Amino acid sequence: MDRPAMASVFRMRHVPASISGVRSLGRGQADPIFHSRPLGEAIRFIAQAEGQYDLSAVAVFYGDRQTPPLGNREIKQLWSEYGERLMEA
Repeated sequence: MDRPAMASVFRMRHVPASISGVRSLGRGQADPIFHSRPLGEAIRFIAQAEGQYDLSAVAVFYGDRQTPPLGNREIKQLWSEYGERLMEA
């Protein structure tokens, strides 16, 4: 993801987003269920969930249907670039 694309996502940090593809690592544990949350919060959750969940198939959907979802790699890039600023008003 290049810098202009990251800046675009940063500007959209308050739009509703949904998370899918997060799997539990524990045997017999249910996969987590996520409700709509702001994009910045969804990015933070995934960035900080490394090691707690299987994130190999994670996707964060936001914007209109034509906007491609963010995968684990893009989320790591965004968190590395913006960090907690994704949570600012």
